[in-house]
Amino acid sequence: MAAGISLANKIQLVFGCAVVAILIGVLAVPWNRTGALVRDFQLEEARRIADAWLSDRIDLGLFSESGGAGDEAGASLLRLTYVLAARIDPDDAGSFVAQAMRAFRDDPEKHEYLRLVDERGQTVVRYARVIRESDRRTMRKPAFTAFSGPAVEPGLADPIYAILVVDRGSQFAEGQLLRIRTFIVAAGLGGSLLAMVVFWLILTRLIFRPVRHLRETTEAVRAGNLATRSQIRTGDEFEQLAEAFNSMLDRLGETQTSLAGANRSLDAQLSALAQANATLAEANRLKSEFLANVSHELRTPLNSIIGFAELLLEVAQADPEADPKRMRYLTNIITSGKSLLEMINELLDMAKIEAGRMEVNLQQTSVPDLLEDLVRAMKSQADAKGIEVTLAVASRIPVIETDPGKLRQVLFNFLSNAIKFTPRGGSVVVSADRVNRSDHRPGIRLSVSDTGPGIPEDMHEIVFEKFRQIDASHTREHAGTGLGLAISRELARMLGATVSFVSAPGRGSTFFVDMPLAFQHPEPQPLMG
Repeated sequence: MAAGISLANKIQLVFGCAVVAILIGVLAVPWNRTGALVRDFQLEEARRIADAWLSDRIDLGLFSESGGAGDEAGASLLRLTYVLAARIDPDDAGSFVAQAMRAFRDDPEKHEYLRLVDERGQTVVRYARVIRESDRRTMRKPAFTAFSGPAVEPGLADPIYAILVVDRGSQFAEGQLLRIRTFIVAAGLGGSLLAMVVFWLILTRLIFRPVRHLRETTEAVRAGNLATRSQIRTGDEFEQLAEAFNSMLDRLGETQTSLAGANRSLDAQLSALAQANATLAEANRLKSEFLANVSHELRTPLNSIIGFAELLLEVAQADPEADPKRMRYLTNIITSGKSLLEMINELLDMAKIEAGRMEVNLQQTSVPDLLEDLVRAMKSQADAKGIEVTLAVASRIPVIETDPGKLRQVLFNFLSNAIKFTPRGGSVVVSADRVNRSDHRPGIRLSVSDTGPGIPEDMHEIVFEKFRQIDASHTREHAGTGLGLAISRELARMLGATVSFVSAPGRGSTFFVDMPLAFQHPEPQPLMG
């Protein structure tokens, strides 16, 4: 598992950032407000000094009343000068007096102008008060009443006469502002640190301690110790979680005990089942051997019976005075014997397949020749019922590698069933064509189609099972053991082929054999499907 930031560190980091952001937002208000208060205080002080000077209430010896720069009295604290309007150059962009002159001229209602300037490395509050002609007439200062110089801009109703400038050092105010802001920063840092410490204690004692205990308990359970229990007594949701966790462990222990008992019982049953399976396998082997032996022993006397019956039939056919009943009886004996021999052969083939004694003899096989021989061999049986058997082989059918005897037996079973179940006057089609198999490899599809009654849908799943017949009643029309299709499927599997069919009631049936071009050993079948 990739290492990352722990939950505690994540929470502390997020909380710390949140506390810092909140304190910065909260302290920004007094930070900005203290600056505004200091500026307002400087403006009010400068205004009071200007009002006192204009009303002649302060000592004139402290200040210069000339139109020049004036003498400095306590320059580090305060300087007051006034400049006549006629001596101000309004085009002097860098002059404070010229800037104030333009401001007063642009706004006749404006009578104050304030700026902070840097003078000799010291921040100075520079305040300007406009003195208009109407103000001069009401003032009692001798400098203004005695002077009768030309008025500036006589076209104005109340022209500017002079501008009073108050320079006040802000060193004390800046010191106070610095101390206040230092206190604000210190208070913010102290509050942030205290909040983080308190939050860390809360997280450690109330949250992370029970979480770590639960994690340790979980690790112990994962290591296999189901007897461990969580001991949390906080009286809150963590205690409820611990109790739920302990209850889950209790149920898990009970389930494990029950599973252990079930496993022991299952082991005993598996042992008994293995013994029973071995017994059944042995019984099945004995059954297969018995069936093979009995079938083999039955075929010898049955072949003799059929042979002597055919010999007697030939003698009867050569005797013109032979009784017709004798010929009919011999024919019935031969037919029943061959039917019985066919059943015995099917039983013997199935016994060989189950016993694993059936071998595959590979040869290069021509499909068209094999189908022609098969149709020729079944022609007499089809003609007896008036059934037309048609052979349809596509062009360019290649030679395939297979066991021709077993392939012929598969097709013989399909064709025999088709002729057996097709009513008199029907038709059967045997065809071959190239096709892509289900494994996407080229192959040959052999099919046998009939016009018989078809197979009901509820019988489709059991057609290829052993001893299964569509009509299983004692009065069924067609005899047989029900092994033909089962043997065909097993033989096709041995050849690496697949069998299938399509059928519908009243529409006949078509059985398919999909053969590979080259023999492929069949994949081992799972023991449990």
